[in-house]
Amino acid sequence: MSEKVIGRILAPVVLSALCGDDIVLHGTGKQSRSFCYVDDLVEGLVRCMDHEDSLESPMNLGNPNEITIAELAGWVQQMTE
Repeated sequence: MSEKVIGRILAPVVLSALCGDDIVLHGTGKQSRSFCYVDDLVEGLVRCMDHEDSLESPMNLGNPNEITIAELAGWVQQMTE
């Protein structure tokens, strides 16, 4: 399985659901992902760059809540019927 399939999950799932096709899950569907708005991520990056003190430790930017690929597919399927 290519990294592009793993890394880009939302668009193919939505497209399959809207076209009435089966949603293909690679593996068990238990793989998890966290999603965040790009605007929120950019704001976090800008705040880190504007920080007066030196940031010497790693920073986690993004959403701490993870969902499985199977959950994502189920939600998309419900919303698109």
